[in-house]
Amino acid sequence: MKIKPTTILFLTVTLGLAFPVIAQTPQPSAIPRAEVAFEELPVLNASDILQPDILTGPHHKVREEVPTYSGANHFTIDSDFGVFEADGNEMLLRRINEINAIARLKEVSRTDEFKEALRTAAKSPMAAAKAIANDPVRTITNVPKGVMKFMGRIGENAKGIGEKHQANDPEGTQLQQVIGFSDAKRKVAISLGVDPYSTNTVLQHELDQIAWASFTGGAAFTLATLPVSGAAGTALTVTEVSGDFNDVLKEKSPTDLRIMNRKALLDLGATESEAERFLNNNAFSPSAQTAFVLNLRSMKGVANRRAFVRLAGEPSSSETDAIFCVQTAALMSKLNKDEIPLARIELLGEFPICVAKDGTTIVALQWDYAAWTPGAAHVSDEVEKFAAKPPRNKKVLIALSGQVSPHLRQELEARGELVKDRVAPGPLK
Repeated sequence: MKIKPTTILFLTVTLGLAFPVIAQTPQPSAIPRAEVAFEELPVLNASDILQPDILTGPHHKVREEVPTYSGANHFTIDSDFGVFEADGNEMLLRRINEINAIARLKEVSRTDEFKEALRTAAKSPMAAAKAIANDPVRTITNVPKGVMKFMGRIGENAKGIGEKHQANDPEGTQLQQVIGFSDAKRKVAISLGVDPYSTNTVLQHELDQIAWASFTGGAAFTLATLPVSGAAGTALTVTEVSGDFNDVLKEKSPTDLRIMNRKALLDLGATESEAERFLNNNAFSPSAQTAFVLNLRSMKGVANRRAFVRLAGEPSSSETDAIFCVQTAALMSKLNKDEIPLARIELLGEFPICVAKDGTTIVALQWDYAAWTPGAAHVSDEVEKFAAKPPRNKKVLIALSGQVSPHLRQELEARGELVKDRVAPGPLK
């Protein structure tokens, strides 16, 4: 369906655009709707919405004010190692997990064993390969990203892949690969429950130090001594198939992951060019690529998963975009397994939705806080039109990872929608 460019612009710049939602009446084009009062997106209180051990920990505290624009809760975290920003609930869990891991790695780096290992490593002929990152923590820009980027393109064809940023080789230099440094670093990261390809440069610095001392300096850091305790430090929280994910991430190099993911994408029906475009998109780290592929692969029998592959590979240009794709695929997989069997994935313009085997249209979203806004009402109408076309049965199910405002729930239920929020609450109470 085609939406005027002026409408797309309106959707993109409306900060309250908080929900590409749904609404359904038997004859939406024939029944005029009464004027409704829209909501202003709130600034939430961290102490009201977060679990206590997420709000405050031994090495961090989340600031109280939590803006809710662009479909995500925006957190600022004060820590012993600097100030971090987290663009969404999922990223908050990752950052707190990483802060705990940094603390543990720093404890190790203060030991006599570590210091001796560094002295030994400095004398090694392989010392020239050592390259420790010490860049400041990256700031989060205000450009459209995550769910907002995909929602803003409903009814619009892609105009380009977007700006790509040159990424560092995730396997390190050739010498590092030969000596096994990358392998050692991956295993240390996984033992701590953090992503070895995280964009957190403070974490990367500490991982590099420990991995270098372990591999080149001969330090016998047993992985059993490294795991972090605490609610956020138990596992990588990136996929519904976390067991398989952690195993392959620990044992396979980025090159091996690429080969595995490429084969899986082709098996899902993606073309060679679609698979390559996705695998070459620097918004997706090797871990994000793998999580996305595993989530899609877990939806056995669901048709047209290729459509989501194509979509993920085109407009995505940031870590937030990648998280949106990974977590939305995870929600789809969870619903297919636990709630309602899916028949296929469809694209509403450039936004992924599902159709169940009984004809119900399902909007499954990685979304932190959803409110009733002008953008929500507009996209609701578009989803209605989609759901009304056979063989779909006009029913709509909304499933959000996070929280729905009472006003939004009231509006949607008045239109006959089934609304499920907190499907994957993550750090929320």
